[in-house]
Amino acid sequence: MPAEKPLRFLLSLDGGGSHLLIQLSVLACLEQDTGISTYERFDMIAGSSSGGLIACLILGQKTSAEALVHKIVKERLLQAMMIEHGMSRFLSKLQLRPKFQSESKRKVLQAALQDCKLSSLEKPLFIPCFNLSRDFLEVFTNSARTDFWLHEIADACTAAPSFYAPVRLQDGDWRIDGGVGMNNPGLSAYLYAQRYWPNTGIRMLSIGSGWRRFTMDGLKACRYGGLQWSASGIASLILREKMISNANNTELVLGDQMLYINDYLQDYNMPDYMDSAKDPAIQQKALAIGGVWYRRNQAQIKQWLNNPG
Repeated sequence: MPAEKPLRFLLSLDGGGSHLLIQLSVLACLEQDTGISTYERFDMIAGSSSGGLIACLILGQKTSAEALVHKIVKERLLQAMMIEHGMSRFLSKLQLRPKFQSESKRKVLQAALQDCKLSSLEKPLFIPCFNLSRDFLEVFTNSARTDFWLHEIADACTAAPSFYAPVRLQDGDWRIDGGVGMNNPGLSAYLYAQRYWPNTGIRMLSIGSGWRRFTMDGLKACRYGGLQWSASGIASLILREKMISNANNTELVLGDQMLYINDYLQDYNMPDYMDSAKDPAIQQKALAIGGVWYRRNQAQIKQWLNNPG
């Protein structure tokens, strides 16, 4: 009888703006249930956009999701990262400048990750960013040619267009949020993990941060031009459908090697715009939603962890 393959556990985190506390709450519940921290539980962490930020913080600080939640809430990290420019409400409506100050976010990330570099990580990460200088979607891993500072990767992967300015990294190239091309990194991360650990079984837990709902008046939409479609959120609709399609296809391909957790935010009376969770009340709601998601999927999670497949 052939010996069973050793198992590696992969965590994949979708992008979702400031709703990252939902994902962290799911993980904190898992930690409380099993007594094992997220850093200890997973052998690799992949994340896009805000999910990439979580990956950087957990791997860079070797910390638990519960500790990270406490730090974010107590030290008001999201509020410190999301400081608006003066006259931002007027200018953002006209889309004449990014909504938030990039320098504020950069300082928070530098303080949180300090002198941590890719080469100092003891576990692999997988974070997509879009390279504006070279016009391609690239993925940061521990084997990147340049030994980037982790704080600059976290800065670049959260540089969502219209919210933050692009970020210039130490190699001179400009990057933005990789969610523009890979907001659900699960399948790509899984394939990378297979190459990283050949002849090894891979189990992936993939967690989203909530989808937006879109309802439109079809009769009115018949008269829409580019400006009206943009105002109605067509870009966000396209992104959501790409994410759902990608998640469904990943589940079909990987079967019980993957467990995906996500839901529509409006079903929980939660504001679904990307920057809503800098409000402390919304942060608490996000944490509560994460608890609901965990309890709803608790049996599946335990089976996923314990079933060798």
